[in-house]
Amino acid sequence: MNKMLFIFAMSVLVLVLFSCSQLNLFEPKSKISVIFSSAVEGEGDVTKVQEYSSYSSTVLQGLNKREEAPWIKDIQHLYVKVSKFSYKYSTGPGAGKWATPTTVEKVIDFTALDSETEWLKFDVPKGAVIVALALEVTQATVTINDQSYPVTIPAEKARVVLPNLNWEVKDDSSEIVLSIDWSRSIIKSGPTSYMLVPRVAYRWRGTLKYLWAIYGDIKVNEATPTEPLLIGLFEGTDTSATPTVLKLIPLRNEGKFWLGKHEKGIYTIVVWDNLTWEFEDEKYVISARKATETTFEHGKETAHTELHLAYSK
Repeated sequence: MNKMLFIFAMSVLVLVLFSCSQLNLFEPKSKISVIFSSAVEGEGDVTKVQEYSSYSSTVLQGLNKREEAPWIKDIQHLYVKVSKFSYKYSTGPGAGKWATPTTVEKVIDFTALDSETEWLKFDVPKGAVIVALALEVTQATVTINDQSYPVTIPAEKARVVLPNLNWEVKDDSSEIVLSIDWSRSIIKSGPTSYMLVPRVAYRWRGTLKYLWAIYGDIKVNEATPTEPLLIGLFEGTDTSATPTVLKLIPLRNEGKFWLGKHEKGIYTIVVWDNLTWEFEDEKYVISARKATETTFEHGKETAHTELHLAYSK
């Protein structure tokens, strides 16, 4: 009998553990492809070129003015070794962590990128936001007139970081396109000496939204408001508490509002109209009529909440 109870208990434990494994195993994921490209133009894409930041203008003279670097046309190959790749993603405002760097050890000839080349893929939770990317360029050689020369990579430029991306992972799969403008990234510092300062452009082929923001618009009688409105954001459903945000929507905003970025959770929005201001006891007192109230869950399905409120008067 005791043996049977033990077997039954172990069976239940295994079932529970398996159920937990299933929950983790089948958590919605999105697959992100990282692609190298020779160009960054593309209709509907979000494109951003990395700046040189702190590098001195003297060093970059030959980089910024192509006419001062006629030797560029003699470059046959520019082999760049990318050794590591990492990404930072967020599942809530203020939250985010760098994933463990992926060892890639891939050598790419940036003069031969006539078409797009897929570099690697990684998974993130669906609904997360990619905050930043980083890749390490550890080695490079340039070939001119069939002769190879080593290329120096300044220590502070070996790790290329692309911050403040805020790309929402909304679809089952999306693409990040990276391009190094190699002709503006290679500097000739001597007769046979070269230096690489990677100039990276990037774009996101996916949905770009306001990260963790609550925003939207209000229609009154199916039209733009004809009077100023007051809007308040409350945590939870208790509208007798002090509002987290209280803002005036002036006429010039045409009913559009922005309530800032907030943690996931339940919120309630209250809109007041018929505003009047009175000066009492050396302070202004606002009188108003509660026009509409809406409760919603922020961050449940997407990393932002866009509201379209409406009421009749």
